[in-house]
Amino acid sequence: MPAAELAQRLGQPVAALPAQSLVIPAAGADYVEEGSLAAEFAARFYPDLEEIVLVTDRPAGEFPPLPAKVRVVTLAVATLVPARHAYGAIYASRLVKLMAPLQARHERILMIDSDMMLLRPLALPYAENCVLGCFRQGRMIAKVREAGVATLPAELAGTWRPYLRTHLNGAFLAATAATWRRLSPAWIGAYVSLWSKLPDSQPPTDQLPLCCVLDHLNLATVDLGDWVNWPVSKKIGGRPATVPDDVVGAHGGFPLSEWRRYLLDPGCELQFVDPEQTRKMRYLTDSEKRSA
Repeated sequence: MPAAELAQRLGQPVAALPAQSLVIPAAGADYVEEGSLAAEFAARFYPDLEEIVLVTDRPAGEFPPLPAKVRVVTLAVATLVPARHAYGAIYASRLVKLMAPLQARHERILMIDSDMMLLRPLALPYAENCVLGCFRQGRMIAKVREAGVATLPAELAGTWRPYLRTHLNGAFLAATAATWRRLSPAWIGAYVSLWSKLPDSQPPTDQLPLCCVLDHLNLATVDLGDWVNWPVSKKIGGRPATVPDDVVGAHGGFPLSEWRRYLLDPGCELQFVDPEQTRKMRYLTDSEKRSA
């Protein structure tokens, strides 16, 4: 539902308040730098935050000096990754992500991907049993159809969101602590179970099982609009351009050196790579990463 309709749909007033805990999953050595940079952006541009939590599978000592509000939580997930999975690193990163909101200490939680830079503070209409984010085009059921399995996985039974033209994107997700305590364990279970039934011929996305558990738990989803999850490479990749002032969360701009230029001058022109190059960088098999 659109954010403007939330109070009417719930039949109760909903106050917009800033997030208290920002959670940034950053699994794998390759993501230490971008997770640290995302934390630096958040500390500078979202001063209302009470804590920033970098959740990782790497030792805290691998991270550079971080702003005072940042703490690092290290989770052990390696034994949970299927042996010889083609996308083992991505699988591990998704497990860290799904566990990450449970590491927050405050009531109003926002989780962003490690390649998202927060550029403006934002008050969010938190409500119990609601997940706030940004809707994107794409039917998640396509992930199952592309896998070519003969039997529909049981996780899809009784669901409808995987068949819709739009889905809740996982790069910017806000919910109360109580909602996350319901959502995260179910999301982890659905992720492991669902991808155990599908071949490892495609990256094991977290968004397909998210669609399923949102239906299973009867959670509402709220569309905050593109500005909270602005796709950098699609909007301005491949050409010099400035980031619009309205952007709240800028997602997926590479190289990271361009974001360091932004910190010095938010109005400067930046040169990010295009969507195709970005995808090639982000969705490699373990074998491809070793040979890159």
